[in-house]
Amino acid sequence: MEESLEIARKRKNNMKIYPIYTMIGLDLLFFYGIKVLFLSQVKHIDLSYIVLTESFYAFFYILLQVPINVIMDKIGSKSSIVLGNVFNLLYVILIMSASNFYQLIISELVSALAFGFKNISETSILDISIPKTEKKSAIFSKLDSKGYSRYCYLYAITTLLSGLLYDINPYIPITLCLIFIVFSIVSSLLYDEIEVENKNQNTIKQNIIDITIGFKFIFKSNRLRSLLLMIGFIWAIISLLSTYEVSLLESINVSATYIGIILFFTQIIRGLFAKKSKKFNEKFGNKSLTIITLTTTICMIIAGIVALGKIPFGLQIGIIVFTYLIRTSVRGIYMVIKKTYMSNFSNSKILTKIYSANSIIENIFRMIITFVGSVVLNYMNIKYAMFFVGMLLSAIAILISSYSKTRLGLKPEKYKKEDIEYKIVE
Repeated sequence: MEESLEIARKRKNNMKIYPIYTMIGLDLLFFYGIKVLFLSQVKHIDLSYIVLTESFYAFFYILLQVPINVIMDKIGSKSSIVLGNVFNLLYVILIMSASNFYQLIISELVSALAFGFKNISETSILDISIPKTEKKSAIFSKLDSKGYSRYCYLYAITTLLSGLLYDINPYIPITLCLIFIVFSIVSSLLYDEIEVENKNQNTIKQNIIDITIGFKFIFKSNRLRSLLLMIGFIWAIISLLSTYEVSLLESINVSATYIGIILFFTQIIRGLFAKKSKKFNEKFGNKSLTIITLTTTICMIIAGIVALGKIPFGLQIGIIVFTYLIRTSVRGIYMVIKKTYMSNFSNSKILTKIYSANSIIENIFRMIITFVGSVVLNYMNIKYAMFFVGMLLSAIAILISSYSKTRLGLKPEKYKKEDIEYKIVE
């Protein structure tokens, strides 16, 4: 009885802490808006190398996925979250002290460790804290969305402030980022570890088996294969644009203050359009992801053309910012649709395995496309690169969309039997 009361107390505490922690600890506040500017202007690192680090991050994430899963299983969700935030603290310190590309590579290894631990354990601790009732899914969704929405608003505000503060002193936003990471560590220490009943032994062998099963089902399902190709491709483009877009604004002499203002509005738009994802999918159905992908790549092309054109500065900025807002709005829709499509599989056991395999697929795409984006910058400036890479990715998007036609976004009852059923083969 005492044990039950203690477990109930731990569950209640974790559910209370989760939205607060998520708001301040989900990602690096005060950082991403100025990262590219800091590395290029303060550390004098070439843009092509900065983009290339994204490729190394993806490679390290793939390499570390299995051993991190095993370690998390041994130390628990709480300790994994704390450890992930400690690695994040080290990552930002390494960024502050980096003076060359090789030091940046080391920092990306630490970042891959940080988010390798954080990405799974932050969701896991909420999942195991909610009692197993018929309302568990609703409670999870409510607490998760509550924390995430708060984070989005705070992220928008800190992005705005980071630009303003960067123009005063480039080290101020990064110092504030370090302070928030310390807050994240402290708030993660407030969690209570809850032992999972009937927990299976998580070994390297078992992780590899689970990933293999996930890939077997992916190759078997035409629908799932098409879906993961598309979302992996989209995520890679988003990763590349996080660097390209800031660099493009910098190339046309937009100050850090105004970059922060622009990114502030893009984050607000992202949050607003995420709420419209259901209506968007209902209207466009299996064309939804194709529209999102092509909209993103076409916005890249337009932004590159406008940056190259000799038009009034105000009009130039206006058009480029408009393409950013459009791109960000469809990203907000994409993040929700992605989860909706993947959740059509009814059995959580196979979903776990599919998500593990999907993580590898996404990072393979990210590694390849950011590498290409880096190589292109060795031969042309960011303005031409934005246009050229946008054209290249548009062509690939058309090919993937043609392959995926009629396979995505359907209602579960409209899929072929082999696309929604599975057999786990050990």
